[in-house]
Amino acid sequence: MRYLSLVLIGTIVLAGCQSHKMANEKKSNLISTLKPVNLDKDPSILDQYGLSGFSTGSWVNQEYGQYFKLVQPQNPEAAVVYFYRPDSKWNRQEIIAPNFYINDRRIPSLISNHYYWIELPEGTYRLTINRPLTVVKFQKPRVVDFSVIAGKQYFIKYEEEQFRGGPNGDGAAELLRSGPIMQMPTKQALKEIGMTQLKTPGLNFVATIDEQGRVVKSKEQIKGQKYKASDDVHLVQPFKIWNPLTW
Repeated sequence: MRYLSLVLIGTIVLAGCQSHKMANEKKSNLISTLKPVNLDKDPSILDQYGLSGFSTGSWVNQEYGQYFKLVQPQNPEAAVVYFYRPDSKWNRQEIIAPNFYINDRRIPSLISNHYYWIELPEGTYRLTINRPLTVVKFQKPRVVDFSVIAGKQYFIKYEEEQFRGGPNGDGAAELLRSGPIMQMPTKQALKEIGMTQLKTPGLNFVATIDEQGRVVKSKEQIKGQKYKASDDVHLVQPFKIWNPLTW
């Protein structure tokens, strides 16, 4: 009987180790297509004064897009990070928009009333923002490092005016905040992001490793539906035909 107990305990331990091994193997199957960066290293002089591309702001760019919708990531283990910038008179008067980079990879600039999303594997990433003078960087970049967990969603707002206030509620103090960059709680973010538009495609930076060890990449740009002018019509109450018998 004593030996039977030892056998049962050994079987349970081996099963637990095997399950832990399978979980680790499943987790390691997902990798980022972004290049790794040294998070302990400060931005170089080229990051502050080097050449750069630029995007026109809302004063020039009048493009429209579909209103906000939550998305399902291409891979269920990926994290989804929504970037958004609400509408305001200040934002609409911008000529050159700030540049956004993640792990030194340039991603779309945010203009007024604009959102898009990126899909990432679990891990820690570096977000860098600077404002160029046409093709030249001329200011010290804003640098923040943030971590994402598989299967979670995050909302990052860019707000230069800050008249709307920052994150509030339980856990707000633990959220990322650095100057105009604010991570917002989901409930609060959904109230602000709902009227923003998808003016640039979503981006997928997730790849998988198959059984042969090959890197399999999904489509990087994820385009939304084509914008229609009828999307601008929002009824506050459902339309009803008047019934004269109720008078």
